[in-house]
Amino acid sequence: MASSAARNSNNGNYDGRVYDIVVVGATGYTGKLTAEHIAQFLPTNTKWAIAGRSTEKLDELAVKVRKLSPDRVQPVTETVDLSDKTALAQLVGKAKVCISVVSYWHVGEKVVEACIESRTDYVDATGDIYGLKGWVDKYHERAVANGVTLIHACAAFTAPHDLLTLLLVRELRDKASVQTRKVVVSVVDMPKKPSGGTIESIMHGATSSHDTAAELQNPWILSPVPSTTAGSTKDDDHTDVFGMCSETGLGLLSDTSYSAVQDRHIVHRTWGLLHDGNRGYGSRFGYREYARAGSRISGILKLLDAVLTSFILRFALFRAFAKRFMFPAPGEGPDVEQSRLDGFAIEGVAVGEPTDGADDQAVPRAYGRFAFHGGPYLLTAACLAQGAAALLSGSRDDVATGHPGGLLTPAFLGKGLMERLCNVGGKVEVKML
Repeated sequence: MASSAARNSNNGNYDGRVYDIVVVGATGYTGKLTAEHIAQFLPTNTKWAIAGRSTEKLDELAVKVRKLSPDRVQPVTETVDLSDKTALAQLVGKAKVCISVVSYWHVGEKVVEACIESRTDYVDATGDIYGLKGWVDKYHERAVANGVTLIHACAAFTAPHDLLTLLLVRELRDKASVQTRKVVVSVVDMPKKPSGGTIESIMHGATSSHDTAAELQNPWILSPVPSTTAGSTKDDDHTDVFGMCSETGLGLLSDTSYSAVQDRHIVHRTWGLLHDGNRGYGSRFGYREYARAGSRISGILKLLDAVLTSFILRFALFRAFAKRFMFPAPGEGPDVEQSRLDGFAIEGVAVGEPTDGADDQAVPRAYGRFAFHGGPYLLTAACLAQGAAALLSGSRDDVATGHPGGLLTPAFLGKGLMERLCNVGGKVEVKML
């Protein structure tokens, strides 16, 4: 089936589109996992390609995915110099959807630009907020004009949180007829085994300028709606001196979630894009994210670990030592077979907007949980591959109404993406408390 972007720009005519999907950066750690997921779980007649700089590595990957699923359409290998704008545009122009798993700080923008100009839908895993801010400013309107949908941060560290928030807001709206004042998410289970790409992201953030770091303190910088119209985020910060708080339905929480900062920005962009109309979250909506703390002692230990990590990353000498001796190199990551035994889980609570004079504890609340059988990088591969499949099939729901293109968030794939994730190892539960 045709993607929405292609329908808008090409009137359903796919002349010249050789592939349904092209995976750019396929030979990296996450790229390989994404290719393997496509081979194992996407329809066997999917026409696809794996692309990167090294012909040898691409051929090795092609052999591996053929062994995983010999009876499907096999991927074509496309060797491309990602710094060559013309060659990159020719490559993505062959596909209906591009999955970008490249080094986003070096060549990521080139892939974005090529997809917009080629009218190719797009999905990536980047959670670099300052980089996304630049892309939104430069490319959102151009993407809208070309009818191209670009889904950013479609990875384990952000996509489940954004999707669960959407489902919680809908639960309050449908079951209690109220808008949402806040959503609080607790990271229950996320193994701390980073890949080289994640380490690159952390290092990139650690070396940001003082002005950049200060700007990132504003969790609404990705929202198209000015922050003056949003609720006060400070009102929802109830942590004590040890960075802990409690929330009805979630228990004791620690302000040590690795992905909390980027997720607030992404979820608040979703809020801003949906602010007008009956799909909006609520005029004073805010998002907070924590890690589950089984006890105050475990919460304090989590805080000490976070402080130590921050200290190491603050100084160039320590960063260089850690990168050489402690962290995986680019292209490497956790043992894949061990990751298949790991688990991922988040929980969330949506709190309704209080009516005049109502006590905050008396307002309606919705509870949700998303779990996945497998580590976060296997989940990221699923998010990328299934996100591309959702774009291909057009299986988005009313959340995308009025947004035929642009730089969007995982929530804009809505129920369609969540259902696909649940078909490949995920499980979701949403209910009123």
